[in-house]
Amino acid sequence: MDAKDIGKKVENPVLLEAMKKLRENENSETLRAFFGAVVHAVFVVPATFDKDPVVTADGKQTLEQGVKINFALLTNGNGEKVLPCFTDEDTFAASQFNEGFKRIIFAYKQVEDLVLNSKGGIGGIAMNPFTENCFVSGDFIRQYREHQDTGLVENKIKPGTKVKLRKPKYQPINMLEEATKYLEEKGNVNRAYIQMMEEAGKEDKYLITLDMAEGEDEKPVIAGLIPLLKPHSFGIEIAFVTSKGSLGSQTIRMTDPFYTREGYAATEKTAENVSEDTEEENSDSEE
Repeated sequence: MDAKDIGKKVENPVLLEAMKKLRENENSETLRAFFGAVVHAVFVVPATFDKDPVVTADGKQTLEQGVKINFALLTNGNGEKVLPCFTDEDTFAASQFNEGFKRIIFAYKQVEDLVLNSKGGIGGIAMNPFTENCFVSGDFIRQYREHQDTGLVENKIKPGTKVKLRKPKYQPINMLEEATKYLEEKGNVNRAYIQMMEEAGKEDKYLITLDMAEGEDEKPVIAGLIPLLKPHSFGIEIAFVTSKGSLGSQTIRMTDPFYTREGYAATEKTAENVSEDTEEENSDSEE
């Protein structure tokens, strides 16, 4: 944790403007601007210390090594513990934390670490909770970290969601050729399949199922495939699952693979279309 100057002035004019526009008109553009501003922000976070900060020769307030820090938490309407984060001095001073708490300065990355390291104990962050009260969920924070690390976002398909799989009306030939060349080079995928996935209230997307070789991790494969396939996807989103999940196993039963690793026998298809209520399942999407 970097606490070199916990007394410095904090201002977030870009974030405050994005929050204002989001409240006035919530749409994809204002949401994108808001989240873009959040991840570049610096926050005032209320906390208590077991030792008071020391003042350095140049007038900065800093914490000594080994100081124990307890962060203030709020409980939201869903019963989740959330971390209050303030965008500037005025909103912090006007809050209930102005008395009895100290201030610590955290960049978004440090807030992200705090939430993720809590293992679900902190359900998100509440920015200016007593004024604008903009909430960023722990799920968003996790997904942003995953996207930064791999270019992927893991999405959960909720239990009971109606999902229909079908053959693409027009096979994306160029996309599948690129995928085949890449998978041949890697050699760690036994088979790969493609279907269209229809989910209520969402745009149809390509669903690519990877039957991974024993002990192989699909994440690096997907991260490598995305930049190769996206230019040939006709603007359609691409989702990925493995053969171990329910969607993947259904895909294997209903269609032939477009790629089979040399020396590996393909499974015969047994169905043409599948429509079912899903169990909870994860899919990785290009973002």
